Amino acid sequence: MHYATLAICGPTASGKTALSLEIAHEIAGEVVNVDSVQVYKDLHIGAAKLPESERRGIPHHVMDIVSPEHGANVAQFREVASAAIKDISGRGKMPILVGGSGLYLTALLHGLADMPPQDAVIRAGLERLGSQERYEQLLRVDPETAGRLSPNDSVRVTRALEVYYVSGVAQSTWHTKHQFSGSEIASLVIVPCLPREDLYERINIRSEKMVAEGLLEETRTLISHYGHAPVLSTLGYRQAVACIEGRLPQAKLAEEIALHTRRFAKRQMTYWRNEPAKRGWRVRPAEDEISVALPGPASKKRTRKADTIKTFQVMRFSTAELVGEIKKRLREGLSETEVWYVWLQ
Repeated sequence: MHYATLAICGPTASGKTALSLEIAHEIAGEVVNVDSVQVYKDLHIGAAKLPESERRGIPHHVMDIVSPEHGANVAQFREVASAAIKDISGRGKMPILVGGSGLYLTALLHGLADMPPQDAVIRAGLERLGSQERYEQLLRVDPETAGRLSPNDSVRVTRALEVYYVSGVAQSTWHTKHQFSGSEIASLVIVPCLPREDLYERINIRSEKMVAEGLLEETRTLISHYGHAPVLSTLGYRQAVACIEGRLPQAKLAEEIALHTRRFAKRQMTYWRNEPAKRGWRVRPAEDEISVALPGPASKKRTRKADTIKTFQVMRFSTAELVGEIKKRLREGLSETEVWYVWLQ
């Protein structure tokens, strides 16, 4: 059976959560989380998890399904998310996939590549290396995978190296050979885009809010319950741990989170620039459609290359106009995934 879904995906702090709630009310939708950190129990502030009291009665699925002492993996996510999509669709509702994890979304829409099994000896050897040394090794043997990962993403960097050393074939090559084919799920993907200065200002505000709402206290509680679990190396928690351990002044915590979040947003938009062509997804705006280029920073001040996001061609909508376009497109029927880049006014 084929399942059609809607997705609200894109860079962090771009307004995905608020937009998903607006649309869910209009099209009788239920949210399926596609964020690799929000799957964990007890991670709230640093995961930017929407409190249940603010979900406006919209059911949310695939959240709080993994204990922090256990590493979440994409296969487990896909199994739970696929079941949620089938359940929601079976009740006549629309599954709305919401989150920023490109890997999770691609795996959900296109299936999983068959990968070599784990090797305890190789993994133990890799785990004795420092994170920078592991990342440099990955750059040498699999630059494509290294390019989409942060050097601090120790779980995925280690797994990519393990795949190479077990099989002699780069993880990116395994993915290319498989092409994530054969999925029964298609999606109309809405990617909210913002001018860089607006996105960066939202990131700054969110980072300050996380600290003000008790990120340090939450991180201390997580450490006391679960030790230094791998999930604490993710964005926000990693900086909070550094602060708790005295390696980062508390006065610099929000600033440091914002800096790394901007870099993360850049990687997310790189995914959305490249992934549709790689997977054969239709993209809007098409060349013959009316569109605008998102404006770059107004300041002529030099911006660090790591913080820049290339301009996108986007379609401008009000939220009401976008909802109308989504309803129209879903009524027509959706058999293949397509991506819309939108700038909400």
